[in-house]
Amino acid sequence: MKKVLLIALVAALVIPVFADDALVMPAQVFRTYITGAYATVNNAYDNDGKTVDISSNAVTVFNMGAALEVGINDWITGAVQWAPGYNVYSKIDGMDKATLADAADLFVGAKLQIVGPKAPVQNETFRFAVAPGVKIPLSSPDWVTEATNAGTGKDFLAGGADKHTFGFGGRGYFDYVINEMFFLNLYTQFIYYPLAVDFKNANITAAGTWATIHAGDSTYNPTIMYGYDLTLEFEPHFNTMISDGLELEAGVPVTYTMSPKEDVSGDTYAAYTPNPDTNLLTVGPNVSLFFQKTFLPIEVKVGYTLPLMGKNTESVNTLLLELKVYAKY
Repeated sequence: MKKVLLIALVAALVIPVFADDALVMPAQVFRTYITGAYATVNNAYDNDGKTVDISSNAVTVFNMGAALEVGINDWITGAVQWAPGYNVYSKIDGMDKATLADAADLFVGAKLQIVGPKAPVQNETFRFAVAPGVKIPLSSPDWVTEATNAGTGKDFLAGGADKHTFGFGGRGYFDYVINEMFFLNLYTQFIYYPLAVDFKNANITAAGTWATIHAGDSTYNPTIMYGYDLTLEFEPHFNTMISDGLELEAGVPVTYTMSPKEDVSGDTYAAYTPNPDTNLLTVGPNVSLFFQKTFLPIEVKVGYTLPLMGKNTESVNTLLLELKVYAKY
């Protein structure tokens, strides 16, 4: 039972990343960053929100990602973000042939600061920004082959790092500046997935279902609609200069993520059980040092994300590392 539960949920394994505040990059400044996330899963949440022990099939994943952000002017930043990125290492206890070595999808967008010190609506106390964008699939696993490999004892990909279908939406940022050391940040992300995905391209369970039935009924070709992903976050934030050119920052974001139940069409045999609706509440304390007077300004950030409660998803503990490098062009 635990293995079945793990396979059903592992496709939804989410590697969290650090969110941002409502400020954009200064004009003609760009930053690149690399992220590393070490995630472990020993428990999952069932449909009633109860904790289920899956330690006999514990999951370990190390993910690396990257991003490039460019200040187009003082209130618009262009961004290409691949964070989370690729699962460079994964292990599922008791399932030696299974891997999670897959790439997450790419987010491409632009961040527009509407309210702020240098925004069209100038304000020193309130900051507001929006970031419309699209998600572009970077990976397209052959799930039929993976399902066949799993059934014949070969190495197989147990779950994808993302949905691997086109999505669009955006992000919203709102800051309330209390003083020069403290501000409160609200963040949200909404991504909608408009395209129906064939069973054979969806996940290992759906592909296995399709292959079995399609062999005897060539008209069998159901589809899945994922709906959307929603993230809501609140973070108290502190920053101060601790020496000349060295800034200390810290925050404690509380993050809520959710997605609806898969919408399945055309499964005339009712052979596939759609993945259910999910939600997860986490807290992720973090701290960073910003070295502003080095040859290239560098920011180093570390955090740890702890799950608090959830439904139909993994209880993921994640150590997050991030290195940002700034330069002018």
